[in-house]
Amino acid sequence: MSKKLSKYKFKRIATESFKNGLRLHFDSIILYKNESFPSSFQLSVLAMEELAKSNWVEHYYWSSNTNNNWPDEDFEQKWLKLLYIHPKKQKAFLDEWGSFYDYSPKFVAFVKKKRLELKKQRATYVGLDRSKGKINVDSRISVPTRIKDKDAREMISMLNDFLIEICETKLLREFYFDIEEKDELLNKGLLEHLRKWKFRSGVKSKRWYKEWIKRLR
Repeated sequence: MSKKLSKYKFKRIATESFKNGLRLHFDSIILYKNESFPSSFQLSVLAMEELAKSNWVEHYYWSSNTNNNWPDEDFEQKWLKLLYIHPKKQKAFLDEWGSFYDYSPKFVAFVKKKRLELKKQRATYVGLDRSKGKINVDSRISVPTRIKDKDAREMISMLNDFLIEICETKLLREFYFDIEEKDELLNKGLLEHLRKWKFRSGVKSKRWYKEWIKRLR
């Protein structure tokens, strides 16, 4: 008997992952304000991964359901395993709807080369560098306190800009996501909360978004 994820669970995972991404995002802001910058940075990257996972699952659900072409169990298992690979989710966040061009090439390369994942690990643990499967005992000891306010502020701002954009888009055209329960999370209350963060990211272009908002209005 084939054991596949139910449509209900696909929708639930997408919705709960988005909720969790929001929780992590606002928790990272609290930590930032309390000057716990390594933990703030770490949570911000985790929020990025949860938001990416949510959108990835939603796209899988929507495309399969719309085309009435749900992949077989073997493919589904291989795809579900991708949701547990952190660099894949980080890359997927930048590639939502083919939007790599919205981000600075330097930051995109940083994520693709798994440097963001490494930085997240360094924000979490004390350790030594690894090289070719071995621990480099000659390397400098990595400590989380090397992650500074600028690192956390840039990550938080990038996510905050993204969330503001999708909130504003939803409020202008009355929908954004294809899962109703998830779409309901984008509301005026969330937008007001997001706007309390006064910093802006330098890694994401606003040009495309400004042109898009003009067309919606």
